[in-house]
Amino acid sequence: MRIIALIMWAFCALIANSHAQKSNPKPKTDKKVAGASDTDKKDKTKNSKDIISDTGKVIIRRQEKLEHRRLDSIYQARIRMKDIEGIYIPKDLNDCFKELDKALDDEVKAEFIALKDEEADRRMHNSLGKWIAHRWSLTEGSRLSHYFSQMKVPHPDYMVGIIITSYHRHLNKKDLKLKEQVEFFRKHWQEKQRKEAKTIIDNGKVK
Repeated sequence: MRIIALIMWAFCALIANSHAQKSNPKPKTDKKVAGASDTDKKDKTKNSKDIISDTGKVIIRRQEKLEHRRLDSIYQARIRMKDIEGIYIPKDLNDCFKELDKALDDEVKAEFIALKDEEADRRMHNSLGKWIAHRWSLTEGSRLSHYFSQMKVPHPDYMVGIIITSYHRHLNKKDLKLKEQVEFFRKHWQEKQRKEAKTIIDNGKVK
């Protein structure tokens, strides 16, 4: 009898709970309002000027972007300048030849012409080459470095090498073979990067 009474009590409690839920239904969620709220959150996140919070992590993005924009704006200004700090910047290889003709005296030019084609850059890179790189702002950015960058020349040292070799060939009235020079340095750069990456991995610096 006691067991039957417990079963009847549980059954009655279940029925009473069911009626209570029907008489007091849960309020429906307004999907439009919820959607608007989510949009507002996204807009607030998107329009944040200082930081963006993402899954509990604070990511400072705006400062980095401003720095990149500042540096990019400086670079964009430099590559449009004909003169940087009072120094004329050649616009292309032919313009380089004209400026080098003015800068080098006849004796130096004669010694340069006498060099073999394959040793012109190697012999002059650390003297004339450094002068070229510094004077024409190949590292900092100039319209001349941009001219080479558009040809996918990947490093200022290679720009210097192309200028010296091309000027030597120009003085010796030879074909510049500019396309071949660019392809050579691009392949050299790719191989150098591949070897450096392999060395880092082999040394266990990348896990």
